[in-house]
Amino acid sequence: MWWKDLITRDWLLKILALSFSVLLWSFVVGQEKAEIGIPVPLEIVNLPPNLVIANDIPSSIELRVFGPRSIIKNIASKNLTKVIDLKEATPGKQLIHFSPDDFSLPRGLKVLRIRPNIIEISLEPLLRKRLQVKPVLLNSVAPGYEVERVYVDPRETQISGAAKEVATLKYLELNPINLKDARETFSEEVGLNLQGLHIAVEGPSKFKVTVFIRPAHGEKKIHHVPLRIKKGDYAVSVWPSEISVKLEGEKPALNKIKIEQIKATIDVSGLEPGSHKLTPAVEVPPGFKCTGTVPEKIKVRVKRKRLK
Repeated sequence: MWWKDLITRDWLLKILALSFSVLLWSFVVGQEKAEIGIPVPLEIVNLPPNLVIANDIPSSIELRVFGPRSIIKNIASKNLTKVIDLKEATPGKQLIHFSPDDFSLPRGLKVLRIRPNIIEISLEPLLRKRLQVKPVLLNSVAPGYEVERVYVDPRETQISGAAKEVATLKYLELNPINLKDARETFSEEVGLNLQGLHIAVEGPSKFKVTVFIRPAHGEKKIHHVPLRIKKGDYAVSVWPSEISVKLEGEKPALNKIKIEQIKATIDVSGLEPGSHKLTPAVEVPPGFKCTGTVPEKIKVRVKRKRLK
């Protein structure tokens, strides 16, 4: 019979093939099973040049797979990638669905779930724009000092992004610079603070910021400055014998000035006996300016008694 010939022909090879199949099946079925999450990076290709992605999308998705541990270990070591082709995309929202059939996995593995299994890509028209950059300063310079000015080089850069977002931007902030009790001019290279922005930087991304610092000007009242008297022919009495001197100058220097550096003098020479009110003459070190005294006038009484 023909069917007997079909069975008996090459019966040895058929037995070997059947035995190998049974052995392979037993090996796969009998292996220890495992479940693992495999990250799969997303790669976007063929984005139209006049469009831009205007929302945050995940950089990868996770495949939760189940199967023999040896096969899972092998697939986990390979670099799986999911390509998203936007060649035919148009402005608006695009929903990308993922299913187990999208991934080529070895036999014996089963995809339990995909997380997320849907992502949304928002596409908008692309707009390019040049914007000035704005330095951001944190904390304060040292007491007695002030920021004179801040210079940024270069002053602007070019960006691109969704037209709706880029059109609203007036400037870009730089990463903060810590003044940290600075007492002198310094420079620092900083980048752009793009947190919360969906834009691409096409121009300079690093900027040299120079913060010019100088001593701040202020006022200070120096008390108990003794009066020096330029005497004349008569004995005199003076009140008060000490005054307060108002000074203007750089604050660090004001904090260091001493009473001995200030000379307050009244000239009573040539005065006739009687009562007088005189304005003291004040000498201060270079860099300072006397703006007044307390009191403004000194009471002088010239006696009729001549000095010997």
